[in-house]
Amino acid sequence: MPNDLCPCGSGEMYEKCCGRYISGRALPPTAEALMRSRYTAYVKGDIDYLIETDMHDIDIEATKAWMKSARFHKLEILKLYRGKPMDKKGRVEFKAYYSQNGEEHIHHELSTFEKYKGRWYYSEGLAAED
Repeated sequence: MPNDLCPCGSGEMYEKCCGRYISGRALPPTAEALMRSRYTAYVKGDIDYLIETDMHDIDIEATKAWMKSARFHKLEILKLYRGKPMDKKGRVEFKAYYSQNGEEHIHHELSTFEKYKGRWYYSEGLAAED
């Protein structure tokens, strides 16, 4: 809902936070903003935004199935490496907390983002060891 807090955990209202990026009204200015908006797209089941912001082809059916079976709880940003508005690359280390099939999970990843023609894209992710 537009008047709800954004799922990304910023404390902002959805429409003033990730909603403006997912709707196409604005572009995420940083790698972190793109990371947060992509997490929110997973929460909301917005496959189009995930496709649009990924530098590579994704398995659409597998991603849709995973999004439907997972219940997202929280995003935790651990560390940022560059990715500011004037940078061309950035990395975001994060943990996404979710449950699936009655089990709790934590997805810990170091994601790489690249700016191409003024827009940030997800480039790759490496699973991190806990």
